[in-house]
Amino acid sequence: MATIETYARPTWLYRHRSLRPRGADGDGAADRERLERELSAIEQGYIWCGKFNEMNDPMEGFYRSNGSAMENPGYEEFVETVRQEKLGLGIASLSETWDNELMWAHYADGFRGICVAYPMARLLECLDGTHALARVAYGDRPHYLNLSAMRDADHRARAILSTKNVKWSYEREWRLFAAHRGEARYVGRGAVTVYLGMRMAAEDRRLVTRRMKAAGITVRRTSVDGYSVRCSDPS
Repeated sequence: MATIETYARPTWLYRHRSLRPRGADGDGAADRERLERELSAIEQGYIWCGKFNEMNDPMEGFYRSNGSAMENPGYEEFVETVRQEKLGLGIASLSETWDNELMWAHYADGFRGICVAYPMARLLECLDGTHALARVAYGDRPHYLNLSAMRDADHRARAILSTKNVKWSYEREWRLFAAHRGEARYVGRGAVTVYLGMRMAAEDRRLVTRRMKAAGITVRRTSVDGYSVRCSDPS
C-alpha cells in the first residue's frame, strides 16, 4: 500500500494576534487583560489551543457522507461520536506567511496587534506525541466520510478539521492539534520572533518590546512599502 509523504514544509509558522477586543474602534491602546494573556503565552512558551466551535468560520467542522452511510442504522450515533471527537480536540491556527496584509487586517486588529513566528523544527521537536501539525487542504466541498470512516476513528476528526473552503486559501493555514483544549507547551522560547503591527499604539509597542527583550525574544517592527509589508532589523 502506498503512503503519502510530505517533504516540503515551511521553516517558520506564524500566528497573528489581536491585542484588543474584536470590533474595537480607533487607534486606542490594547486591552490590558488580552495583552497580558498574549505576552504571557510567549514568555511562558505555550500556544493556546481552543475548540473548533470557538473559531471564526461558521462552516468549521462540516463534512459530507454518501447515501449508503446516511442510511446506515448507526448513522445518527456516528454523527454524535464525530461531534464529540471534534469538540475534544484543541486547535491553534498558524500561517506560512507573516507579511500577508489580509492576515494582519483580519487577525491582528488591522496592524494594531502582533505576529508571533515559531520555528517549525522546534515545534516538531518539543511538542509531545499528543500533538500534530497539519497543513489545511482547501476545496469546494467539505471533507468526505463514507462507510469505512464509520468503522475507523483514527485521525477522523483531525481530517475533517484540516479541510476548509477554498475562499480561505489566502491564509495558507497550518493547524496545531492538541488532545484537548488548553496550553500546548514548547521549550526554547527565545527561538520565537515577534513582529509588531505598524499601527500599534506607542505605549503598547514600548511595553511589548520591553517584555520581549527581557525574555530574550527578538522583536521586529513592520512598515508598508508600496503594496508590500516590510520589517525592520531587530529593535
